[in-house]
Amino acid sequence: WLLAVLVASAAWAQPEADFGAMMKAFAGAAQSAQATNAPGMVSPKALKDSLPKELPGFERVEAGSEKQSMFGISTVIATGVYESGDKSLRIEITDMGGMGSLGAMAMMGMSNSEVDKETRTGFERTATYQGFKALESFDKTDQSGQVEVYVGSRFTVKVTGSSLGSFDELAAAVSAMDLKALSELKPEVVPVP
Repeated sequence: WLLAVLVASAAWAQPEADFGAMMKAFAGAAQSAQATNAPGMVSPKALKDSLPKELPGFERVEAGSEKQSMFGISTVIATGVYESGDKSLRIEITDMGGMGSLGAMAMMGMSNSEVDKETRTGFERTATYQGFKALESFDKTDQSGQVEVYVGSRFTVKVTGSSLGSFDELAAAVSAMDLKALSELKPEVVPVP
């Protein structure tokens, strides 16, 4: 899905660009990543196991993980859903290690940004959680928000919430996660055929 977003963004930014040429370039980048032994990924089970069993004031009602591949580039995504009455939180942890240098470049770009924006109804700003860069946003109108944390050089943790009492509930959910332990997860060893 991330590769699809990158392709769509590139196509939207340059509508006169040749879509076929873009796809060949992405395929070439994927083959290059494979040829240079791009790092493996954390197993879907290990990533799912890194989801909190519960969050302050919320019960986990769903947890799962999956591995996605396209053009030789892979990601592993673990998702957990947490509820408390009408309030809900969703955690999505993505291992971008299977994207090789493309993933590293994306992580570097995201973690080097600085944002500080306020409106009548909310905000968007950069922050730090447990030593890792994050982007926070909250809309007071519908009491929804998101925190996306860039963990090490391979993981993103996105926590979204709706019908929340305040942004503090989102911040508490992120703070309750062990981001250091996540950053230390090792890729699974894949036997060479």
